[in-house]
Amino acid sequence: MIREAKLVGFVLLLAAIFVGAHLAGSHLGPVTTTHSQVSYPGLGGGAGNMGGMNMGGSGSGGSQGPAPAVRLRGGQP
Repeated sequence: MIREAKLVGFVLLLAAIFVGAHLAGSHLGPVTTTHSQVSYPGLGGGAGNMGGMNMGGSGSGGSQGPAPAVRLRGGQP
């Protein structure tokens, strides 16, 4: 009897999750797989703006030094 009650409770919870997801999806509208154009204010304009990321090409990325070494907990680098 307890096993059946747990199963019924789980099915009701699962149904409530799906109904809630359906209601939220109908409220938010359709979801597409196309890329959206996101603008980042304050990082400059222009079509070639990469969102402030440096992709490692020639230019402004050479001023940084090497990455710091990782120290293990035992004290040996």
